[in-house]
Amino acid sequence: MILLKNQLNIKSRLGLSSSSASSSQETTISIANEEQLKKYAESVGVTLNLTTLGPGYRAVARAAHDPEQILGYCEGFVRPAGNILHVDKLEVWKKALDRAKKENPEGFKNGGQVFGVSLLLGYLTMLHGKEKNCNIAEFLAIDDEAFQHKRLVRFFKRAGFNKIRYVGDDMSNIPDRLVWGGCGTLMNQTIENLLIIWTKIMFK
Repeated sequence: MILLKNQLNIKSRLGLSSSSASSSQETTISIANEEQLKKYAESVGVTLNLTTLGPGYRAVARAAHDPEQILGYCEGFVRPAGNILHVDKLEVWKKALDRAKKENPEGFKNGGQVFGVSLLLGYLTMLHGKEKNCNIAEFLAIDDEAFQHKRLVRFFKRAGFNKIRYVGDDMSNIPDRLVWGGCGTLMNQTIENLLIIWTKIMFK
């Protein structure tokens, strides 16, 4: 988890390169469908839903005991070419998690695994990308602060993403900065690999 100013704040903006993404693995692991994922989420005190508008999507996690209480969200869009899922931002708020735990101590289990609610949101998002025939998920771990940036990169590497390259402030990176609005580390992975990795974590 990434704790910053009393907020679990995991931000990402997509990158452009997919050249170093791992190829899909042959496996006998059965990836959960949306119904199974939502059932698992309910068992750990979280409700999930995903809405779309054109190519855009937004996944939201709420406390199961209080539908008005939003725990976090993930949003982005499906690129019109290239079969790439653009993951623009992922945020989960520690204050909301603390409140849910206090109000529902027996039922709320913060996602039920080490990556918490963020992994539930990510899994739902990857299922959406797979449904839209996307092969790769990409983002840019934004570099607003050096310490926070390192934690973001470390978090997403642990979650299964690959580092592609750093988008800096030189002239050659202007196109990327125009797309993402800042500097940071481009990261990506195949959706199939992410779902396999996350299934092992969640449904072990």
